[in-house]
Amino acid sequence: MTAVRRGALTAVPFGIATAAYVGISVAHYDRMPGQIATHFSGGGGADGFMSRPAALWFAGGLLVGLGLLFTVLTMVTQESSGSRLAAAIGAGTAVTLGYLLILTVLVNTDVQDPADVGLPMWHVSVPLFLGVSTGALAWWLIGAGPRSVPSPPAPSLRLAEGEAAAWSRTTVFRPMLFVVGAVALSGLFAVAFAPWWAGLLLLVLSLSCGAFAGVRVTADRRGLAVTSTVLPRPRLALPLGDIVGAGSVRVNAVGDFGGWGYRIRPNRRGVVLRSGEALSVRTTGGREYVVTVDDSTTAAALLNGLVDRQARERD
Repeated sequence: MTAVRRGALTAVPFGIATAAYVGISVAHYDRMPGQIATHFSGGGGADGFMSRPAALWFAGGLLVGLGLLFTVLTMVTQESSGSRLAAAIGAGTAVTLGYLLILTVLVNTDVQDPADVGLPMWHVSVPLFLGVSTGALAWWLIGAGPRSVPSPPAPSLRLAEGEAAAWSRTTVFRPMLFVVGAVALSGLFAVAFAPWWAGLLLLVLSLSCGAFAGVRVTADRRGLAVTSTVLPRPRLALPLGDIVGAGSVRVNAVGDFGGWGYRIRPNRRGVVLRSGEALSVRTTGGREYVVTVDDSTTAAALLNGLVDRQARERD
């Protein structure tokens, strides 16, 4: 399935949910009190309130922001399992969240005191069932893609004693920049129209995502260095003496690492900006470090050559 069709499977549910929420909100706007109930306790009673315009702006912005986020993730994820998972979660989230937000508008309609609003808890099971069903349908519609072919082992670049060599490449994940902008914009809307802490959380999230929107990967006599092109930190540095070998691999951002950014798995670390080609470096401690970058075979060959030359010099 093409990237556009995969994205449509996520964008359409969010578009329908947003249109339905906005339409119902406009139709019921004058029938709701100035303060509406937006949060409910386990017993169904209202225990959180927001002003009517703030609640509607925040909910609408949340649907649009999440819709953009999941649509982009579904389209840019190259591996079939990763795109299927992103589409399934996105479509399910659209249905579940849209149902609950529309229900919030309906239960606040024609009430005088928002404290009297109640939300029967059986309603929670309905959107969960609909969300899981929609997600399963999106998963089935995308289908399984072709099996990936493992990359051949990286060679070792022969380096003479005293010969200098270095490799460097900058990788920018442009879709992540789009996501950062969407999240930051949602944060600004939340600061203006909703509780400030909600907007602050979104702004902090956009900053943390921005740190990994682009990285510079460098392999030379010192080892491997991965630095952000946006912020001075975080920084990943592996000294040459700690490197056992390197290779080029194919990774699935969601399937192998559970997402994007700096990822941690047992005996495995990764700076993952996308699915696809990546540099894999093994250390003396038995840990593997993976960095998604183009031309990873050249970087691996250089690191292998530097490691081999260091071993010869020790002998």
